[in-house]
Amino acid sequence: MAANTSDLTRCAGLVFGFLFHGGQGSRVTDENLSAHLDHAHDWIWLHLGLADHRAKRFIENFEPAPAAARQLLLAPREERIQFHLTPTGAYGVLPDIERDFADHSLGTGRLAFWFDGGHLVTSRVHSLRGVEHVRQAVANGGTLAAPVAALIQLQDEFVGLVEQRLVVLGVELGRIEDEVLADRDHIGRDVLGPLRRELSRYAREFAALRGAIHRAMSARYVVQGGPLLEQLPHLQQEAEDFERDAAALSERARLLYEEIGSRLADRSNRALSALTVISTLLLPPTFVVGAFGMNVGGIPWAQSPEGFWAALGFCMALVLAGWALLRRFRILP
Repeated sequence: MAANTSDLTRCAGLVFGFLFHGGQGSRVTDENLSAHLDHAHDWIWLHLGLADHRAKRFIENFEPAPAAARQLLLAPREERIQFHLTPTGAYGVLPDIERDFADHSLGTGRLAFWFDGGHLVTSRVHSLRGVEHVRQAVANGGTLAAPVAALIQLQDEFVGLVEQRLVVLGVELGRIEDEVLADRDHIGRDVLGPLRRELSRYAREFAALRGAIHRAMSARYVVQGGPLLEQLPHLQQEAEDFERDAAALSERARLLYEEIGSRLADRSNRALSALTVISTLLLPPTFVVGAFGMNVGGIPWAQSPEGFWAALGFCMALVLAGWALLRRFRILP
């Protein structure tokens, strides 16, 4: 049976909890937690929602966790991704995907954790998709042999969610790329904006995760033999792989963004060039028409029956002369 269960007779603010025995989890609530603690179990997982102020009071008074771990559990959103190893466990902050009540993803979130041989305590501000997937798996009979196994499963869920999203973003990026290369005019930079922001966010998350693992493994006083230490190389490899994938897609999106901008600039330049040519060709005839339109005496061809046609021919001659001049200086192709 897990030690220090006297601190767990009540857990106000509990979102869900599980007592594990032989890897199988039994669901517990704040109301029945005290009664279930008398049953044989190997370890316990408590997941707290910080929107409930009672959960914060519970964490503040939870003495089995060190003070530094309690501080992280109280404010996970304000902290960077990090790992701190202890002889019997670890504490820190993990990335996850926030979700709303309609189960729509809202972006990256934070999950604070602390565990030892008999406890796993996690906390969050908003609902997290990876945590929910693990909860459902345990409720459906999935096994978790130890707190460190639950922690690795939580991180694998985050990686899996991001992997699925990267596949979708890669397909969308490929579709936009095909349309740009096919010279479709309806593709603008605004289409790539949200996609670039999401890819950049994932690249930053995996870079932060990789940096946190590296710091934990290379700490001056790293704890040897801790339960999380042997799992960190696996997590680091995953972080490096997906950081590289997200960065590659982000670079593709950046190049495509620049290509769209270049094509828009070319279209604008062509339109401006056409407008300049039209203005250059029509400006001399405009002066001629304006001059012949003055209501004063002495205007050439004023009394001639062919005066209109002579003035029109003069305008056409000016247009042709302007066109030849533009061709001469290679302004027109």
